[in-house]
Amino acid sequence: AGRQYFLPFRPNIQVTYVNRGRFQEAGVGPPATAEELRAVARALKAAGRGMPRVTLALAEGAAAAVTIAEWVVAFGGDPLVLNDAGSLAAFEFLGSLWQEGLLARESLLAKYDTQVDYLQGETAWLAANWPFTSTVFAEQDVLDRFQVYAGWRGPARAAHVIGGDVLGIPKGVGGRRRDAALALAAFLMSREAQQHLVERNAWPAIRADAYTTVPPTLRETFAAIQAALADGFYRPTVPYWTEVSEAMNEGVRRIVVRGEPARPLLDALHARIAAAARRSGAAYPPRR
Repeated sequence: AGRQYFLPFRPNIQVTYVNRGRFQEAGVGPPATAEELRAVARALKAAGRGMPRVTLALAEGAAAAVTIAEWVVAFGGDPLVLNDAGSLAAFEFLGSLWQEGLLARESLLAKYDTQVDYLQGETAWLAANWPFTSTVFAEQDVLDRFQVYAGWRGPARAAHVIGGDVLGIPKGVGGRRRDAALALAAFLMSREAQQHLVERNAWPAIRADAYTTVPPTLRETFAAIQAALADGFYRPTVPYWTEVSEAMNEGVRRIVVRGEPARPLLDALHARIAAAARRSGAAYPPRR
């Protein structure tokens, strides 16, 4: 009694897409660290006639929150605190990339759908996105133009937000409706259904045995998915996450884009998050 259960459906995690031809022209390889990302971004900008060729998903809302959470954790910070040493270093690093002109301004509109367009149209020669991107490119017969890998790591670790979907049955559902819901959930979690989603959507699966029929064109993508999942983390489930997301988005606008000093703003955003936690009755600061 008093417990909630869910039925797993699918995880999801971002991987990184590299334009093979443009990287070869620039004489660089996929960056493995944040500092290598800076060096690669400089080389791509030089090869791109002074135009930055890296897009980070910084579109207002959930996209920016995912990106910032990953960078903060990669630098050793806590997104729920946001003014610790790792968070400060992450925002200052991102701000330095922006102020140097190494990130395309399209980053401010970059999210799950526009990142596909930026990669396809070569606005971006390097971008991270959800792996459905590979099925889109495979259908367009252009996936071989891209190398797909897990991405780079920060000074503390590699960090990738694990998203996805779960299934649940609301309270009060019973009888035939409950039986039908359970039957649907059982089918969606079956090997047959999971294999279909892997093959058709390039969705990560909840079952290891669903990967046995991965098409050859998607093997590199799924190798990248598995590598990213190994460094994955779940965003904390707290009742004040909306305030955390809004704080990270404000940090993008004011620190990364406008170049405001990071420390005073992050201190103010931390205070705002702490107040939201108190209002919700949640324990704060969060336990590590």
